Amino acid sequence: MRNLSELLDVHQDLERIFFCHQQRLLHFEFDQALEILDEYERALLKHIFDENTHLLPVYIERGDIKKGGAAQMFFDEHEKLINHIALFKQEVVNLKTEENPDEKLIWLFEREGFFKKLATHHDIRETNFLYPELDRITSDEEKLELLSKVTCKFIEINPNKNR
Repeated sequence: MRNLSELLDVHQDLERIFFCHQQRLLHFEFDQALEILDEYERALLKHIFDENTHLLPVYIERGDIKKGGAAQMFFDEHEKLINHIALFKQEVVNLKTEENPDEKLIWLFEREGFFKKLATHHDIRETNFLYPELDRITSDEEKLELLSKVTCKFIEINPNKNR
């Protein structure tokens, strides 16, 4: 990995996991949907931790922060993403006991659609502001040091695991 921007590949991995979760919901396989959502949450939390703890402090300290790329926006969006996942997990648990889950499932898909737009908007902001600026302001040695601290460089997706 030569640039910190390559860490953005994690976003595609997260999208694939979330898609698998939604596939399970679509087939009323709520236990599997919840299990995959737990996997998604663990990966998302690791990625957010890496950004909040290791990358954003460097960006705040040395970055030329442009309009639309304020660090607080990243922190706020991270919190919103985490809160949405907590809601989704509870709703999937509730779906498991519904006699006729269609209405609640449609509501959940609508909320998840909003979440996906939020995540996409967040990814675009990171792609346009955070990571290019980090690549610009860090030396090769600093990049290697930061990469050694980051725990979520890629997410292994097992296509056979309950999918």
